[in-house]
Amino acid sequence: MPLSERERKVLQQLERELFIQDPDLARQLESGVPVRGPVQPRIRDVLTVAVGVLLILLAIPLQAFPFALAGILLAGHGILAHRTYKNASSSRLL
Repeated sequence: MPLSERERKVLQQLERELFIQDPDLARQLESGVPVRGPVQPRIRDVLTVAVGVLLILLAIPLQAFPFALAGILLAGHGILAHRTYKNASSSRLL
């Protein structure tokens, strides 16, 4: 069933607005090929947490409070960065 002239104009307006607001999503939808999100932020966050935990473990035998504090801050940052990335990527799907 063909679209009416009014429906075509509304659809074209929606397409223009989508290209203005989110050009990456518009290109992805236009191509029809789903694109997965970048892996780098996930890897970076996991490595940040791992280095933080290693600093905490290193601080125990050395009894070095600055290492422990740096490890806690680094691990916390990695966890929060991953949560932020995860929430941002899931909100893009809605």
